[in-house]
Formats: sequence, C-alpha cells, structure tokens
Amino acid sequence: MLRKSCFLGAAAGALLSSPAVSAWQKVSSPHFVIYADDSPDKLREFANRLERFDKAVRLVRGMADPALGDGNRLTVFVVPDIKDVQRLAGTDHGMTTNLAGFYRADGTGSIAVVPKRSGDSEKPWMDDQETFFHEYAHHLMYSDLTAPTPLWYSEGFAEFMSTASFAKDGSVTLGRAATGRAMEVTDSKTFSLDRMLSGKVEQLSEGEWSSLYSRGWLLTHYLTFDLARKGQIERYLKAIAKGTDGATAASAFGDLKALDRDLKTYVNRRRLSAVKVAAAALETGPIKVEQMSAGAEEMMEHRMRLKAGVTKGELPALAQSIRSIAARHPADAFAQTTLAAVEIQSGQFAAAEAAAERALAADARAIEAMIYKGQAIMERAGLGEKGKTFADARKWFQKANALDSEDPEPLMYFYQASVRESGRPNANAIAALHYASDLAPQDYGWRMQSAYQYLDSGKLAEARRALVPIAYAPHSREAGRRAQAAIGKIDSGDAKGAQGAMR
Repeated sequence: MLRKSCFLGAAAGALLSSPAVSAWQKVSSPHFVIYADDSPDKLREFANRLERFDKAVRLVRGMADPALGDGNRLTVFVVPDIKDVQRLAGTDHGMTTNLAGFYRADGTGSIAVVPKRSGDSEKPWMDDQETFFHEYAHHLMYSDLTAPTPLWYSEGFAEFMSTASFAKDGSVTLGRAATGRAMEVTDSKTFSLDRMLSGKVEQLSEGEWSSLYSRGWLLTHYLTFDLARKGQIERYLKAIAKGTDGATAASAFGDLKALDRDLKTYVNRRRLSAVKVAAAALETGPIKVEQMSAGAEEMMEHRMRLKAGVTKGELPALAQSIRSIAARHPADAFAQTTLAAVEIQSGQFAAAEAAAERALAADARAIEAMIYKGQAIMERAGLGEKGKTFADARKWFQKANALDSEDPEPLMYFYQASVRESGRPNANAIAALHYASDLAPQDYGWRMQSAYQYLDSGKLAEARRALVPIAYAPHSREAGRRAQAAIGKIDSGDAKGAQGAMR
C-alpha cells in the first residue's frame, strides 16, 4: 500500500461517517497529543504504546530525545475509518484511494490521522497501526536529519519500523518481515536496483512506487542485519552528503548484480532477523487523559479539517460552520481558538483577534490563542491599522515563548514580525528563526528560510548544512531540486546565486 505523506486539502462535505460522538478525549504524553472518541483506559494504553514505539526507535537508531514543548509534539487524530482519513487527506482531489492514514509535517504543528477501522482487518484498532508507525518513523527521521536521505531509504526505513509488535511483557520488536511486500521484493524488472540507488525517481508509476517501497524495505533490512555489509549504507549516505550522485555513491555496495542476487537469497530465508527492545529500556513519561468540553466536542470535526488543510473554495463554508459553533460556546477556549484560526485563514483579522481574546479570557495560558492574537495584530499592523504595531505583535509571541520555549511557532512569527517591520531582522530575530527551524526540522519551508538567512548573513557553511537534508526530500521534489541547485552555488562560493536558486 502506498503511504505518501499528504499535504492536500480536506474534501468538502461531512467528515465523519459514523454518528456524532459524545466522549472525545484529549490524551497528552511526552511526544504526542491524541484526540479520539474512545474510553480513557484504551487511549491511555494507546498512548503508552506510541511512547514505547518512539523510545524503541530512538534506541535502535541512537537518536537523542530532547524535551518537547506542548507545541512541538505530534498531534494524532483518531477517526472512525479509512473513508474519514481519505476525506481529510483530500483523496477526492486525486490522492491514492489506497491511503489508510497520513502524516503532515508542519512547523506550526505536525499531525497524523489514523483510523480505528482499517478495511476488512479483524485486528483491534490499536494493533492495526502499521500506517501510523510508517508515518511516525518519517517524523522521527525528519526530526533527526543531518544528511540527505534518498527516497528508497526513507521509505525502506519507515517500512522497517512499521511492523513493530508489542509483547505482553512490555518489550517491542522492530524489523519484523513486511509480509505485504513479499510479492514485490525480488521484482528487479519493475524497479531495478541501480535505478533505485541512483535516486533518479522523479516520475514513478503506481507499480514502481509499490516496488520501491518493497525493495527499499528489503535492502534496508538486509543492510541492517548482514554483518558482511556492515557500514555500507553509512558510506553510501556519507558520499551523497558530500555531493556525490547516487549512482556513483552506490559503489559503496560493490557489484550491484551481486547485491541483487544476495537480496533474492536473503528474502527466501525461512526466518528473518528482528530487533527486540526489552521492556526495562522502554519506560515512558506521564500520560494524562481528560474529557473534552461540550464546545470542544462540537468543534472537533472542524478542527481536524482545518488542521489537515482546506482549499480556498472549501474555506468559506467551513468558516461559517465554525462561527456558528463558536457563537454557542463563547467561553470555551478550544472553540474560540479554533475560530481565531479560521478567521486568520479567512483574512478576518479583527475577528481573529477578538476570538483569541475570548479564548484567553477562558484560559489565560492558552498558548495557541496568544499566537493567533499576535498573528492578527501583525496582519493588522501590516495593513496600517491605527493602534496596531509589529512591536505589540511580538509581545504576544514573546508571551507564548515564555510559557513554552520549545514551541517553534512563536519564534518563527517573532522573526516574521521583525522582518515585516523593518525589512531587516535584528540578531535576536535571526536567532529565533534558526532555533525555530532547529526545533521543527521536518518543515522544509522553515529550513529553507533559515538557510536563506544564513546566506544573507554570509554564513555559507551553515546554509549548506541546513540545505543538505532537503536535497533528496522524499515527498517534496521541488524543494529538493532547489536545495540541490543552491548547494551547487554555495560550493562555488556564490551566495547570491544560491539565494536565487532557492526562490
């Protein structure tokens, strides 16, 4: 099944295919915020499972685990079934009908959408989350990128992690065989190994996509466990990071025909290896479950649509529905914050500021509302409205930052307000931009903006480091193309040319 990261808008019409729910819960854990309409005990178990998966992947990959602020955790929306996932993802606008869940990387708040019911699966919904684990593996990889990651390895790694299993003793096993890929892993005719390793995969058919996922998984699995090939993947990726084209970098694997034969032999083994991480190494942090307010429950479907993304044509009707609900819940922080968000998108900045103020009256520590209030003031200042200044906007971003210093969003808007006020940000604003990009490296747009600012400051080496992970961006070919062009200019000492290549 293709599982491409989705950046499409939600489809018009009703979202949920099941009757309205009456017990939406919000679950907060160190790395996740989960919204779902299930029992607190089940959702606490689900959050614990996600946290153990996160810990297991970090241990296996040797990844750091920095503290996350509330604004930098992954938000997971659990919807009734696959049809609801596809409506949110915008399948009716051309997305694959095989989509069973999706992940959207965004510095303002990355989200994942997963179904309770996946087609004809008879598994309990918490045991049927391969799509989520695939997409969350991407999230972790993007959060730890220091080098370009070719498409086959990005998807192969995600597939490797997606088959995670959870034992009753608390252990987690990673790297189990992806049985759904068995029919395609040896199909060298559909997608040859040398083409896959070259990274030249701009246009792929449905069959080629599927073959790339399968053979990417197999090669990742093989290189992970075969001792004779230890270090080859690292040499390959290191060569690409230095600017070597994929076909040349593939020399790290030796004779590719021999590698292809070895892969066919490997996949036919009676049993493939896996990594088991003991329960003792997977202690998780606190998990909090709280039932949402009546206003939040009524607003939830609309909040999900807004977060997943809507088209310009869909926005007016959605905004009107949100306004109606918010009017019934004037003292509900969640409802009013959602209203502020849609008013920002609708260009109704005075209404957005008023909604944010009502949210803050209900909850003085509502960071999202502070950010929307700052945005609204910033936009009104940009329009030249009397009494609205960029300095006032920055104060709200500073208030949000004081409550959560690891939330990248107020840092980015602080930078933007400074640029819009004077055209040239000061050192404090520039530092805020770079830190925001560091906190949300999965947002390629922010990373490009950080690189552009480094170039403007004459820091070519820092700009190159920011751009390198984007060079083979698996789900953003255009960003990858511009990053590669900019890196070429940087390597020739042409900072202005690099900035031009990034536009």
